[in-house]
Amino acid sequence: MNLKDLDFKLPKQLIALYPKKPRHNSNLVIVNSKNKIVKFKEIINELNSGDAIILNDTKVINADFDGFIDNQRISINLNKLEDKKKNIWSVFIKAKKELKVGDNIKIFNTFNAQVTSTNRGIIYLRFTLTYEKFKKEIKKYGRAPLPPYIKKRGHKKSDLANYQTVFAKNDGAVAAPTASLHFTKELIDKLKKKKVRIIKITLHVNGGTFIPIRVNDVTQHSMHYEKGIISKKSAQEINRVKTNGGKIIAVGTTVLRLLESSKDKNGFIKPFNANTNIFIRPGWKINSVDGIITNFHTPRSTLLLLIHTLIGKKKTHQLYNFAIKKKIRFYSYGDACLIWNNNVKT
Repeated sequence: MNLKDLDFKLPKQLIALYPKKPRHNSNLVIVNSKNKIVKFKEIINELNSGDAIILNDTKVINADFDGFIDNQRISINLNKLEDKKKNIWSVFIKAKKELKVGDNIKIFNTFNAQVTSTNRGIIYLRFTLTYEKFKKEIKKYGRAPLPPYIKKRGHKKSDLANYQTVFAKNDGAVAAPTASLHFTKELIDKLKKKKVRIIKITLHVNGGTFIPIRVNDVTQHSMHYEKGIISKKSAQEINRVKTNGGKIIAVGTTVLRLLESSKDKNGFIKPFNANTNIFIRPGWKINSVDGIITNFHTPRSTLLLLIHTLIGKKKTHQLYNFAIKKKIRFYSYGDACLIWNNNVKT
């Protein structure tokens, strides 16, 4: 598959810069031969008692902040915690000059960071605070790590809440699991009342999710690593739903990637606590889920490639052309779709 297959032209006005209020009033495209559009809260009508919604309960940290080198401001975006004991992070930095090993950066006028190494545009910083103290500082002074296309309009105080799921629990993500942003506590309560199972797993999304594919042969793209956790209890709950004939619906590509990382050959889930760089692309058989709820993704992205894997190139192009024609809102603060998996019985 070639990179051009993942390209499309999107009118700028369809890039969502703010979320819908309330969240569950976003649009949801039910993907089938006719592509029906409903309000996201109507997802409840597509599910039955005994089905399961799998959510990513990672919590986005305030990973966007400024630093200073010789009184020159630089922009820092945390990517991934590389060494918790030494508090070393891989980061993306925007600066007027190229940083080199040994450079010292002043942060919030209270502590420093030192460049320990560099690798293909990624900088590795060791912060002088302990991990726990560092988390408190960025929570107090940092900004929400908005995607570049939203960050252009400037940070708003509301982004701290908007760019976080209502069920976020485990600190560690530097990008939101955006399909989950559509859920409200009210909608979750209604799903529970209908006896739809709500099962949570954790994948700490990092900045690699925004890195586009740059090689013509997309299979040669190098995937980033992310930390994933599926407890024994969650794995057992998912497998119980499967055994009892219920449908498994992944909320977001992050959930699907983690489930596919931890499955056996029959699609049943095993407990998981490790880094994953799973790269789902055409030819990969997805059999851990019956469906996925996901947003509309950027061109040339591994996320869009995952949709190609589920429904094929032709249907993906038809879906995205339909979304553009119907003025569906795209990307992180945008609308969503429900795609059923053809590899398993629905």
